[in-house]
Amino acid sequence: MSDLGLLIGRLAVAPMFLLAGWNKLGWPPGAGITGLLAAKGFPLPGLVAAAVVALEIVAPILLVIGVLTRWAAAGLAIFTLATIFVAHAWWTYPEAQQAGQLGAAMKNLAIAGLLVPLVLAGSGRYALKRD
Repeated sequence: MSDLGLLIGRLAVAPMFLLAGWNKLGWPPGAGITGLLAAKGFPLPGLVAAAVVALEIVAPILLVIGVLTRWAAAGLAIFTLATIFVAHAWWTYPEAQQAGQLGAAMKNLAIAGLLVPLVLAGSGRYALKRD
């Protein structure tokens, strides 16, 4: 994979996660996601919500600057796949909502797949710390 392609991939995917994490910062931080996690039966939903917000803010910054790229991309890919089962499990929704949730799940699957080259190849040459 070309170094330029890796840079473009890092810069293209980072804003989406950064904005998602930023939007979860309410008061208290992550309040909306805390309720979702509690409803799904997660233990310590506040702690899990804080970890989600931290991941969605820190990992994209690492991608942009090209530090710990493989780890940041792997964390985001795993998180994105997990959200399919936590937030977009279309088979658990009423029939009228299933198509929308299936679309969101497939989008997440595609995003996770697009992170794989960064996990495998790392940051490339255009990075603060090439890995």
